[in-house]
Amino acid sequence: MERYYHFLEEDKFMRKRGVLAAMLTGVMLVLCGCGGMTTDEAKDYVKSALDAGYKAEFKEYAEITDSTEKEAKKEYETNLDNSMKEAGFDETGVSDELKANYRKLFEKMLKSANYKVGEVKEAGDDEFKVSVEVQPFTAFSTVSEELDNWVTDTYSNIEYVPSDEELNEAIMKKMYELMDEKMNNPTYGDKTTVTVNVKVDKDGAYYIPQKDLTAVDDALFPEDAL
Repeated sequence: MERYYHFLEEDKFMRKRGVLAAMLTGVMLVLCGCGGMTTDEAKDYVKSALDAGYKAEFKEYAEITDSTEKEAKKEYETNLDNSMKEAGFDETGVSDELKANYRKLFEKMLKSANYKVGEVKEAGDDEFKVSVEVQPFTAFSTVSEELDNWVTDTYSNIEYVPSDEELNEAIMKKMYELMDEKMNNPTYGDKTTVTVNVKVDKDGAYYIPQKDLTAVDDALFPEDAL
């Protein structure tokens, strides 16, 4: 069964990095508008951007960025679809039903993001530093081991050797079941703080740098816990 263990070790859904950050980039780097910003507004901007990117809560974000909830939701859905594609699900050969289940699971995982926007400090030149307290998602940290054990127990002594397609479907289905069960009571690691900068461009429009989005994403969903 070596070829299937290799597949699991390279599993893109659990190890692909940058997917969530890419989704947040699409949602969060919309220009905020012109004029001076207060510390409270900077805090609201960061919170609304995180809520839009992770929680799929668009009302506050749409109001702050002078966009519409429909536009924000469309961007969120498009980026979620792209994230699934980039994670390699089209290459797995699994059924459309299982792909749809994974998409729902991915969205549920995003919504489980554990963060709290805290203190805001002025950084000069109408820019701000916003502290975001995060707890890393750890619910899937044992899935690979559990899945390996299941594959060994299930397929070590079978007489009938399933096709690649059948085996991939079975393994991906089992992995989904393990992950979905853990989402009923997700676990988290110790709290840490990430600083998010709210900057202003030459046209007076506010934005959050991509590196800060990546930092939040990596803190919320660390690679070694997925």
